[in-house]
Amino acid sequence: MTGARGRAVLAALAGALVLLGAGPSGGSFGRGVLENRAYRVWTPTRVAPERPLIVALHGCWQTPEDFAAGTRLNEAAERRGLVVVYPAQSRHENPYRCWNWFDSAQQQATGTEPAQILAIARRVQSERQLREGRFLVLGFSAGAWMAVNLACAVPDSVAGIGASAGGPYRCASGPESAIQCLRGPAPDRGQAAAAACAGGRLTGLRASLWHGALDSVVSPANLTALEAMLARLLAVSGGATATEDGGAVHAVYRDARGVPVLETWLVPGMPHAWSGGDGRATHTWPPGPSATERMLDFLLSGR
Repeated sequence: MTGARGRAVLAALAGALVLLGAGPSGGSFGRGVLENRAYRVWTPTRVAPERPLIVALHGCWQTPEDFAAGTRLNEAAERRGLVVVYPAQSRHENPYRCWNWFDSAQQQATGTEPAQILAIARRVQSERQLREGRFLVLGFSAGAWMAVNLACAVPDSVAGIGASAGGPYRCASGPESAIQCLRGPAPDRGQAAAAACAGGRLTGLRASLWHGALDSVVSPANLTALEAMLARLLAVSGGATATEDGGAVHAVYRDARGVPVLETWLVPGMPHAWSGGDGRATHTWPPGPSATERMLDFLLSGR
């Protein structure tokens, strides 16, 4: 088999192997089910028990395997001794595999999805004997919004969030308003959402927010709205902005102690995608800076 057809077949096989392996050799990518929700777990060769668990939430149409491959999160976790758990959304809960972040019930700790994600995280923390009780949540699109829901609904459990192509808490209260939210959040929702999130104050949280400047699915206006909401909740000072890595606009905000607790990245040329990801998986933008590495660097700083 030669020529273009042969190259296409080889590329398809390579992509399938990426999804099946979804990580380097050495560690293990196991499976589990809790309360009828499936999940995958990356356990590195050497676990650093003092470091927090990473909860990774895929976007619409994606699976844990696809998300792991596209973000290269398992490779990064292997180098850092991190355990990563990938809860799965099924077509039974949402026909597009989206987390139902826009459902008012799923914006509360008692919602089925937040409660199940939390239960899965607690099981993995116990099984892997991780000493850090709080965990980090990384998510893309619907997964990013669910990461924000978790930070607001169960703040005592979430130490940090890495959100790509997400938006502010309670931006929507149903499927219809979710469509409007994707186009850009209503300006009058910001203050009310901030007041509702964790009682209006987030303590000890760090957040790394990413968005593509050419995202036509989730408007970049959502990055601005989420940035403003978290800046209010974290009581940060004005951000220091710089242009890095091919023109990406990077801003860092510090709390009253001078500790960086919030950062934002606007990536030029990037559509609805994960920056610096593996192009063999879905929703990735290989030319951009590595969101995975930068998120982990920022969220784990000092840990």
